[in-house]
Amino acid sequence: MDEMRGPRLRRIASAGNTVVPAVLALEAAGFRINELSGGLLEAVSSEERYVAQDPVELLGLIKLIELRGWSWRATDAQIDEVLERFGWGD
Repeated sequence: MDEMRGPRLRRIASAGNTVVPAVLALEAAGFRINELSGGLLEAVSSEERYVAQDPVELLGLIKLIELRGWSWRATDAQIDEVLERFGWGD
């Protein structure tokens, strides 16, 4: 830590070098990874199934469920607020 500037900000970006660590993290969490048709992947446990385009997206879906639960969907008001905040509704 630089006392003049504070702690360093950690960062990670989704890139090719995150794919294998994501697979290893999924397997460590008890998921089996399967390839599906159309280039999709699934992560399967005894109670859950997630489908995405790559292992990093699979981890994102799992984290979404951890944080929001299986009632993960946003309300119309939440959708409108986020679209407005990021300028995605224009």
